[in-house]
Amino acid sequence: MTRVPFRGWVDRGLRTLRGELPWAYTRMAAALGAREVTITVDGEVTPVASDGARVWLRDAPEAPVVTLTTSRREIVALVDAERSLVTSVVLGETVLRGRVDDLAAFHDGLLEFLRGAVRSPSFPWMMDAFRRDVVSTNAEREAAGR
Repeated sequence: MTRVPFRGWVDRGLRTLRGELPWAYTRMAAALGAREVTITVDGEVTPVASDGARVWLRDAPEAPVVTLTTSRREIVALVDAERSLVTSVVLGETVLRGRVDDLAAFHDGLLEFLRGAVRSPSFPWMMDAFRRDVVSTNAEREAAGR
């Protein structure tokens, strides 16, 4: 099965939030402020930048002030509220690096994104597709003996 790149999910999520719930998109951008963050999921690097009013993807990291490293499986756990970002870090499932004020802004921006996502009519089907992607990837790994 061909897996959708994580970058594609982030891009679709940002466009959907901006189109369906502009108030949530605006709050997310404001919470992030003028920052670049790099999200690495299962080895795939996705640089995200904000100017406090807009959020967009960069082709390559330029000057990230926050880096997050995790797995697709953990993204599902976070979105499904099985655990908080703080718990994920404490459990070692997610690694976050940055200055405290930048980490707080990233956390607040992520919460605004998730608050909008749970209210969006399109996010449920997007997350269902993401979950299927995670489940099929895990099944492929198990079949290969990894």
